[in-house]
Amino acid sequence: MSVGTALPHDAAALHVTGAAHYVDDIPVPDVTLSLAFGISSVAHGRITEMELGDVRAAPGTVAALTAGDLPFANDVSPSVRDEPLLADGKVHYLGQPLFLVVADTHLAARKAARLG
Repeated sequence: MSVGTALPHDAAALHVTGAAHYVDDIPVPDVTLSLAFGISSVAHGRITEMELGDVRAAPGTVAALTAGDLPFANDVSPSVRDEPLLADGKVHYLGQPLFLVVADTHLAARKAARLG
């Protein structure tokens, strides 16, 4: 690596010629389910209940899961065990995931998540 020398990115030619492959270019099998988070609209608060009836009834929705529904530990931190996948009891920041929508298409999951 040379300081002050412009070096092209290793995939630059692929990007500018349209030959680069992106995740959205990969065909999705028909049996694939998609996920979307329902997120908090407040920066700080307590979760006393979540009414997800409209979310679960949305077209294409297979399931809507809260922290209590997860069949695994509700933690995605690398070591300290302090980062929940879904808020459980308290909301700590704006946009914190509250629930997870499982649907038959990505668009259906995103639309249902906005209903929560």
